[in-house]
Amino acid sequence: MIPLPAYRGAEVGVVGLGRSGQAAVAAFAAAGAYLHVWDDREELRRQFGAVPPFDPSGLDRLVWSPGIPHLHPRPHPLALKAYAAHVRPEADISLLTEAMPESRFVGVTGTNGKSTVTALIGHALGRLGVPYAVGGNLGPAALGLPALDRGGVYALELSSYQLALMARPAFNVAVLLNIAPDHLDRHGGMHRYAADKARIFGNRATVVIGDSDPWCRRLAAHLRTEGRTVVITGDDGPALPFLPGLHNRRNAAAALAALAALGIDHKDAHDAMEGFRGLPHRMETVGEIAGVRYVNDSKATNPESAAFALASFDRVRWIAGGEAKTDNLDVVRPWFGRIAKAYLIGASEATFADALAGHAACERLGDLDTALAAAHRDAQPGEVVLLAPAAASFDQWDSFEARGNAFRIAVRGLVGDAA
Repeated sequence: MIPLPAYRGAEVGVVGLGRSGQAAVAAFAAAGAYLHVWDDREELRRQFGAVPPFDPSGLDRLVWSPGIPHLHPRPHPLALKAYAAHVRPEADISLLTEAMPESRFVGVTGTNGKSTVTALIGHALGRLGVPYAVGGNLGPAALGLPALDRGGVYALELSSYQLALMARPAFNVAVLLNIAPDHLDRHGGMHRYAADKARIFGNRATVVIGDSDPWCRRLAAHLRTEGRTVVITGDDGPALPFLPGLHNRRNAAAALAALAALGIDHKDAHDAMEGFRGLPHRMETVGEIAGVRYVNDSKATNPESAAFALASFDRVRWIAGGEAKTDNLDVVRPWFGRIAKAYLIGASEATFADALAGHAACERLGDLDTALAAAHRDAQPGEVVLLAPAAASFDQWDSFEARGNAFRIAVRGLVGDAA
């Protein structure tokens, strides 16, 4: 837990009592702060003793859960009251950076790849013997992380929701991998989404930025005119044994650049990244049967991510569909020729079938179990059965993790049957 001695006796509020909110409550309580808490869910209000009405006026600090919309798609009533009282809702990340001034901070964001890059940086730091902690949007919440000694490094994955709540970003290294349409309902459009991502560059951090999309290229050019130190990364990253695909070469390049910005020798950093096996639900091989690989990329919740996955293999049995974030699959079109057949599921299966018509064979199958059974039946040696849905999971699952776990379990059942 992060110590917050400056808040002893302070009046502090926490809105949202999920993972980050609970860590904030524990840290403030340990510091001896006077706590005011709220959650829109009645069961959590009861659990944490929230007493209505929640009044943000007079608070010294207000930690706001990134999972609760505060301005878009419509303003939250408590956020409006807070702003009217000149109390700014903030992400817990801000308190972490203030509480640990002798530590170093690497912030990583992007539409795709941020979890992998954050975890890869942490893996390398651990191999190099550097005190580190990984968290934020990945793993433990910010205020639930351990306190590091002087010179320790916090590698933090940052969502656009968290960045939108940060008034004073304070990263030593700020990494922006890419920007593609995502979460636009929460940000009020693409320009606001990109602007919230760009908040990661709010101080004099060394900037590591990808060159794979026009949004990032424009941001890099602008930052250079401001005299910022900007490192551009592309497709020249090392191919790590357990991270297939061009996108993972880009991820590795970004991680190397971030480690270099921390003063770590290039060869030492490269050697330290070896052996990183990736994260669950991200290009995760979960089985092989009779020369057919089964790959779980359930985290591919948008077409851009699915395109990266399809580009990584020559011949694919593609399981796709769910709660679509867009009906536009143009970014996937260059890889249609690699699709032996698409097996479509969920709420978007009709939309995806229309997009694939005349380009790739497809079948509308409704649910994941039926789609996997059909792909397993059809697959030939040398092919890949790929779950890369290009859509969110919420039409049929609570999370992309639940969807990926179901795929993994079903494939293991097929492996057992084959054995």
